Amino acid sequence: MASSKNKNRIYAAGTVIVKGLGLNQRIAVIHRPHRQDWSFPKGKIDGSDTAPATAVRETLEETGLKVTLHQPLTSQEYIFDGLPKTVFFWRASLIENSEFIPNDEADQLVWVSLKSALKLLTYDVDKDVAREAFRSVKTKPLILLRHATSEKRVEWADRYSNDVPPDNFRPLTPDGILQTPLITDLLSAFGVNKIVSSDSIRCIATVSPYAASKEISLEAHQNLSELGWAGKNQPGVRLVKKLAKSKDSIVICGHRPVLISLAQAISEELDYEEIDASLPPAGLIVIHRAMFMNQVTIKKVEKFTIED
Repeated sequence: MASSKNKNRIYAAGTVIVKGLGLNQRIAVIHRPHRQDWSFPKGKIDGSDTAPATAVRETLEETGLKVTLHQPLTSQEYIFDGLPKTVFFWRASLIENSEFIPNDEADQLVWVSLKSALKLLTYDVDKDVAREAFRSVKTKPLILLRHATSEKRVEWADRYSNDVPPDNFRPLTPDGILQTPLITDLLSAFGVNKIVSSDSIRCIATVSPYAASKEISLEAHQNLSELGWAGKNQPGVRLVKKLAKSKDSIVICGHRPVLISLAQAISEELDYEEIDASLPPAGLIVIHRAMFMNQVTIKKVEKFTIED
């Protein structure tokens, strides 16, 4: 996803919050007094923050509502203040029965049907997003995450003379440690409630801050490490195929060569096209899965990177 540091384009992110089912489905539309319009919660992406984390944060700031993101909606493209602007949107759902709090950004919030939304929304681009939100479904994420930036193998070996510790002990760099809060915010935006990781220190260190923040356990598997995978990868394939059909919201933290194979196994298990899992350190893929009865299908796949 594009960097917010681009000075020639504005990037923002927001949500279309959906509640109810079928004919009773409603979306949240807000009135912005400073612009005298009806729109959706959204805001500018700041610094190295990710678009999903921005969407959740701006929704909370503008409405007081805490949300979880589901499948992405089509982004908006238009000119604002003389610059091209891109706004990323996600379908979202409430995670708490929090109440709307009127403020300077939004003084009204209404829950409306599609017909009412199309009459109320000020901009045609928002009307297009509303139509898509009503066609979308609530999804569960399966996230493949490459560990944050770690010490290079050569540097790791140079620190020792004749007795180099196993590669699984190679740590994150200071830059990698700084990436973990951004990873934590991104995983939180998608409501991850299950953490699976290689047992390598660099992987555990990448996801343990999120585990601690949510007070959830972390499953470490030797067969998801580079060493374990090289020896015998069938247990890892069986694990990820089982997770692919799980109803949990999952992150799997691993290593580049392993994640490529895991993505292939997920594609085969869920009958989906090839998923490109070539990721930089701290890069991740969000696989949005729809679940109906005993069937699991992939609706959307999106990729994110965390900047150093």
